[in-house]
Amino acid sequence: MPVLMIAGLISLLLGIVLFFVWFGYILALIKAVLPLVFITGGAVASYLGWEEIRERRGGPSIDFSSPDEASRYKAEAKAYQEKLNEIKVGPSAVEAESQANDNPTNDQATNDQPQNAEAVEAVVPEDPSLADNEENR
Repeated sequence: MPVLMIAGLISLLLGIVLFFVWFGYILALIKAVLPLVFITGGAVASYLGWEEIRERRGGPSIDFSSPDEASRYKAEAKAYQEKLNEIKVGPSAVEAESQANDNPTNDQATNDQPQNAEAVEAVVPEDPSLADNEENR
C-alpha cells in the first residue's frame, strides 16, 4: 500500500512540473482537439435531430375517434393487465380478484381481501423448505 501511495505522489509531482514546463504544448493540444470535439458533437446532435423529425413524420398514429379502435385497445390493455397479475400473483388469485370486481354489491374494503382459501394460498404459497426444517427439529 505505501508503495502505491509513494508512486502516486511522485507521478502527481512530475505531472504538475511538466504541466508548467510544457504549457505551450498543452495549449496547442487543446487548440487541436477543440475543433474535433465541436465537429463530433455537432454531427451527433444533427443526427439525433434528424431522427426525431423522421420519427414525428412517419411514426404510427392511433385514432381514438372510432369506438371500435378505442374498445379494442381497452380490451388489449385489460388482457395485458390480467397476464401481468397472473404472473405476479398466480391464476387462482387473479380469478378471485376478477370475480370480486365483477360483483358490484361488495365494498371496496372487501374487494381487497381474498374471497376464498385457494386465493389465500395463491397469494401466500406454503414454502416447502419451512416444512422440511420443522420435520428436522
